[in-house]
Amino acid sequence: MTTNKLLLTGIFKPFGVSDEYGEALCTMELLNNQVTREQGIHSPRSNNPSFGLYLIAENVQVPTTVLDFPWWKDFTREVDSGEYTHIGISFIVPNVMKAKRMADYIREKSPKTKILLGGHGTSIPNLEEILTFDDACRGEGVAWMRRYFNEKVDRKIVHPVCPSAVTKFVYGGPIVRDAGIIVTGVGCQNSCRFCATAHKFEKRYTAFLFSGREVFEACEKTEKAMKVTDFALMDENFCKSPRRARQLLEEMTKAGKAYTFATFSSAETIGKLGIDFLVRLGVKFLWIGVESKANVFEKTQGVDLHKLIADLQNHGITVLASAILFMEHHDKESIHEDIDWAISLESDLLQFMEFGPIPGTKLYKDYDAAGKLLKDVPWPKQHGQDEIWFHHPHFTPKETAVYTRNAFIKKFQTHGPGVISMAQTYLKGYLTVQRETTEREAKGLVWNAELLRYVQGGKPGAVDEFMRKRLEAMRESALEFRPILTAAVDHAPNEAAREKAKKVRAAFNETFGAPTVLDRVMSGAVRVLAVSEKIRVMVKGGDVMRQPKTNRVAYPDRTGLDQSADGQRWTHAPGMPLVEDTADVVADITAG
Repeated sequence: MTTNKLLLTGIFKPFGVSDEYGEALCTMELLNNQVTREQGIHSPRSNNPSFGLYLIAENVQVPTTVLDFPWWKDFTREVDSGEYTHIGISFIVPNVMKAKRMADYIREKSPKTKILLGGHGTSIPNLEEILTFDDACRGEGVAWMRRYFNEKVDRKIVHPVCPSAVTKFVYGGPIVRDAGIIVTGVGCQNSCRFCATAHKFEKRYTAFLFSGREVFEACEKTEKAMKVTDFALMDENFCKSPRRARQLLEEMTKAGKAYTFATFSSAETIGKLGIDFLVRLGVKFLWIGVESKANVFEKTQGVDLHKLIADLQNHGITVLASAILFMEHHDKESIHEDIDWAISLESDLLQFMEFGPIPGTKLYKDYDAAGKLLKDVPWPKQHGQDEIWFHHPHFTPKETAVYTRNAFIKKFQTHGPGVISMAQTYLKGYLTVQRETTEREAKGLVWNAELLRYVQGGKPGAVDEFMRKRLEAMRESALEFRPILTAAVDHAPNEAAREKAKKVRAAFNETFGAPTVLDRVMSGAVRVLAVSEKIRVMVKGGDVMRQPKTNRVAYPDRTGLDQSADGQRWTHAPGMPLVEDTADVVADITAG
């Protein structure tokens, strides 16, 4: 009897180069690619691991190896070993030609090996005409892989230990503080017709970590393994389930753990929960889809986004707002109105993404049926940061590339480097929350976990121990930015940005005191590295791309283990539980 062995791999390096397999704009980066684009050495650089592969590997019983960020030789070495009965390749639409080269190699060198495909790239129509494969996962990966290997689907999810980002640097210097990633669930119930994520998971939300206790345990596990207290909560709208978020806060309070989080949220969800809850929970970074001034989406209707974003920033929560260009209502006039409106929100970071019919979405199906898709546009060019790949009545594809680039430049010239805006927000929030905490303690106000607000009921002058821990965490978050402030002044894009950086630096000194010897050494080192990085960029004539290190993790054979553990917790089997189908959670969301 043949023993199954699985290899799960991402696509191969190098990233960020134009060749027969991909585009230079596909750098496997998030911020520099589509958020802090055009900010040069001011742009934070990092790569995000293929966290889905680690999650699957941790939750199947077949012995599995994860190969992340491989060079071609790393990948071929695994194939040539002859160890694997199955090889899974994860890829997005623009990287389909890399996936093809990998599949072709497997077929040639190990023809008996089954080729499995996963990721958003599996939504490409007639994919079998592009590359060879045996099966494809087009939904949630853990349940799919368990079914594929005839394992019990509704076993408890074991969360892996995984960093949220690697190869991190800014101004040419390393970003030393690490953070873990916690994948609490996948999918989105808002189901915007252009959203690849919503459609990949069939417009449903699937919870991996069903309670706040489970989220907390995943944080504790990662903290012990990585020595981190900062986490990215990978979830399209984590607080859409307020009960789980409240439970997480309760667990942290009991344990005295002031973890901090970066996550996604819709504007309407934030309004229901309130800023005080988010601050107490430890949210320090929010990605909010603002999309368009026209307010064409339910999630932003009736919300004063200017006020909401300012309130979040005043309480130390960095906001990344995302806007969409070249929607149906855009013409040569309204496109500028939307760009200016998005910039006027004054979010710390701002993503401009081109409206794009991505395979698998309703938008793609509608545009395909209407004959609006442009012919012969290669898949690697369909990434939303260059030329559009559909007919627009007011813009040519070449025009859209220019408009998109200029929108990023305008944001940069208007508000300066995003990292300085973030530093300003973290400092401002620390001061605001410090003042508010002191005022509440003096009045005897205490946190009411049911009402999600502070109420009278404590002894005047009593210390809110948990918020004091939270303040220390906020202080640490702000001080992370101190070493870069002088470099930001040195290389500011204009006088307004230079003055802003100077004011932020002065505010840091006023709040935390004069820089220590270590602070000065670190600041001096960043200044030297920033000059070196600027020279490298000038010599190269563009961004300096650092390829992430290859990561290989082998997971043991678990086929002899009991498969029944905690399976009864899930309310829908086979498959993972759906939040919208679970009565008590639905009621909780509605009440929230």
